[in-house]
Amino acid sequence: MLIREILALIAFASATVFGIGGLIGLFRFPDPYSRMQSGGLCGTTAIFSTFVGALLLAPTVMIALRIIIIMIFFLISAPTGGYIVARFIWQSGTAPWSPK
Repeated sequence: MLIREILALIAFASATVFGIGGLIGLFRFPDPYSRMQSGGLCGTTAIFSTFVGALLLAPTVMIALRIIIIMIFFLISAPTGGYIVARFIWQSGTAPWSPK
């Protein structure tokens, strides 16, 4: 039981690190495409790490199956949402950043 709790704590800590990294990327990068990549990649990793931590702490198999279903839904919907936002940015005429 203690090993599962330690592994869950590691997963939650990595989620925090990835979340802070994504947040920093949202403010540091110059164009919407880079910001979206930073936020999407780190955000997805942070949420997935949180799900893994919750999965490790699940008290029953039924709750673990529910978490797995949510993880699958998230892994399908997050890239789809990112694609929709990127396409909207591209169609609005925003050019990618280039050094001058």
